[in-house]
Amino acid sequence: MSIQMPGAMTPVTDTKDTTNTARQLQREKDLKKACQGFEALMLDTLMQRMRDTLPGDSLFPESNASDIYQSLHDQYLTDNLSQGRRVTGFKEFLYQQLQDSV
Repeated sequence: MSIQMPGAMTPVTDTKDTTNTARQLQREKDLKKACQGFEALMLDTLMQRMRDTLPGDSLFPESNASDIYQSLHDQYLTDNLSQGRRVTGFKEFLYQQLQDSV
């Protein structure tokens, strides 16, 4: 419970500045998330291309189910890698380049 003294001035906050700051912070957060997603996409593409260079697995025959499982596993790995700090440095570079445009 706060007690107001008569004649005491209460601080006035500019709601426009607060709203603009909140929007700016949300834009920066969205940009970081977009950069992380783009890095994950690039890592996933890199992983797929690297897998294409490997010879087939002689222990287990190739099947549609194993391809789907491998693809999901690779996607999980690349998503986790992109959430780490400075895996490739690409998301940080991209963020620095696009930061002024938000």
